[in-house]
Amino acid sequence: MMTMKRIYFVIMAVVAVMATGCKDNKFLDLKDPDSFDDSKFYRDSADMEGLLSSAYQAMRPAYDKLFFVTEMKSDNTTTTDMGTSGGLYYTFVSHNVTSSNTIVAEIYNSFYFCIHRCNVLLEHIDDVPMGDADKARIKGEAMFLRALSHFYLVRLWGPVTIMRHTVSGTEETKKLKRNSVEEVYDFIIEDLQTIADGSMLPANCTGARFGHASRTAACALLGKVYLQQAATQGMSSRYNNAITYLEKALTVSGYTGFGKAYNKLFTLEGQTDEEIIFPIMYMANADEGSNFAQYFQPSGATGLTSALPGRGFNAGQENLFNEFEDTKNGFPVMDRARLSWAIRPYNSTYYTKKYIDTNPSGYGGNIWFELRFGDVYLMLAEAYERVEGNASANAIMYLDKVRTTRPSSTLKDYATSMANATYAAAYPTLRAAIFHERRTEMCFENQRWFDLMRLYPNANDFVTYMRSVNEPNVGAKYTAFQAYEILLPIPYDEVFINPDLGQNEGY
Repeated sequence: MMTMKRIYFVIMAVVAVMATGCKDNKFLDLKDPDSFDDSKFYRDSADMEGLLSSAYQAMRPAYDKLFFVTEMKSDNTTTTDMGTSGGLYYTFVSHNVTSSNTIVAEIYNSFYFCIHRCNVLLEHIDDVPMGDADKARIKGEAMFLRALSHFYLVRLWGPVTIMRHTVSGTEETKKLKRNSVEEVYDFIIEDLQTIADGSMLPANCTGARFGHASRTAACALLGKVYLQQAATQGMSSRYNNAITYLEKALTVSGYTGFGKAYNKLFTLEGQTDEEIIFPIMYMANADEGSNFAQYFQPSGATGLTSALPGRGFNAGQENLFNEFEDTKNGFPVMDRARLSWAIRPYNSTYYTKKYIDTNPSGYGGNIWFELRFGDVYLMLAEAYERVEGNASANAIMYLDKVRTTRPSSTLKDYATSMANATYAAAYPTLRAAIFHERRTEMCFENQRWFDLMRLYPNANDFVTYMRSVNEPNVGAKYTAFQAYEILLPIPYDEVFINPDLGQNEGY
């Protein structure tokens, strides 16, 4: 069994591989081939396990900050902490992000670091003596992480560089170019189909394996990939592919339905529930703790979600709060479970209790839910509505699973809700009702920006929607929003090193 000291050296070796050719954390200068002969370092399965762990670890810096570019860029949240350097944090709310934004660069680099570590593993594992089953599992997990990283990159930046293998020094990195969105999706799908249709990974990862990629996770992620591609790339035939793999996730997993009340799912004790398909893991200590409980707590407040003073990031907006069904607004019932936990008023702002750890040390133990079955049900509803139309019984069935079958739910089924004049006026189509449900079910989980991309795939429609958003007592907040701001800028340092990468239009 691998000792902790040996694990440490494996991880540090990977860091060394990356750092020797990398200045200022730029992904392009990934490796100096003369600095470290990694072909002689990886000797056995323990080395491969350590390298895989380092790939998982590489994703954390991205997840630490993703809320800036998903929730805060959307109509869901804002911030009461403007940030230094001309309001670094608020630029995501005001849509004034530039190519020199350090948060954008950190997210971009983190996903490429993860991809690099996966590629190092995949390039060396066949030379390592180990059992076939373990080798297949480790390969499958690395391919899953590589696909997930590319999926975030293509959704946030559009055309990006596909990293199929490690690069060898500065000269090779300077020759890299961006691939088309279609090419990136093809690469992602190839990796995920290999896992989803094969036997590389176990159906589920529980107990000590919780937090690792599973075959169910590959099916669910592939379904999400097909759904995003179908909506945003005008490939309507891919909705059927999405349905196939999302339903396969249910079949492979054996999942039969919600076991936890909504508020119980988002607790330290409940966050390993079987609803969670794939999480990003954190532990409540100085090295592996999460900051979400502190970050999302109202600025200056203590004790609501964290023992540390709140930062006021990702503060809920009133228009999000008003999206939740409430009898005082004319809806038939109050969405009591989610209104008591997903979003809560505090003075003149709103916060979420989805991330709460008030231990005195301040180190958060909240993990991040990347994939869960509530999301799968709603993606199936969305895909079926696209294929079968506004009266789709399948879409309604999956929508109602989220509305009515969770133990804590007080909501009425879709048909009953549509008989209510307020609900029918607010969500006159099944598609509108599904996206309403996604917004209230998945808020503060980094889904909203990508949901808006699918709901408004035409850039002009996206702009029209953003400019129409009204925040009570504020008015229209995004009147200056431009189409190019749907995507993020390629970090300045990357374009400076390699001008052939080009920059996204408008930046």
